[in-house]
This record gives sequence, C-alpha cells and structure tokens, in this order.
Amino acid sequence: MAAPPTLADLTMAELMSGRPAVVPVLLRHGLACPGCAMAPFMTVREAAEAYGLELDVFLGDLAAADGRTGHSIETVSTESR
Repeated sequence: MAAPPTLADLTMAELMSGRPAVVPVLLRHGLACPGCAMAPFMTVREAAEAYGLELDVFLGDLAAADGRTGHSIETVSTESR
C-alpha cells in the first residue's frame, strides 16, 4: 500500500489555495510561486529542489505559517479553506 500523500506532494497552486499565510514564507525563501505559470504543475518537493531548499526546513516553515504541525496533508489540511 502506498504511503499517504504529504504536504510535499501538493502542487504549489494547491498549497497556496486557501492558505494565504504561506505566501510570505514562499517569498522569504525566494520563490516566485504566486502568479507563476508553473504553480499548478510543480509540487512543493520539486520547488524546494529547484530552489535549493532543504525540504524538511521548508515544509516546517510552511506548516508553521499555516498554524499546523507536521507535514501530512491531513495535518495541513483544508481546515483553513
């Protein structure tokens, strides 16, 4: 059985949808995802790799900005939408 999807598996567009608190985190890390044409296609994991970010640190910052802990989609969920 496959592992459940995590925050890292969301596309950047999915991440930002309903989670405005993550946008400043993206900008602080040097990502231009808000308004980027690749946001619907690039996952959080791929963006971290493309920008040379340490994935666990990046995920932690995103989760903290959204008032959550952990990296699962269930933990960082649609509750804020």
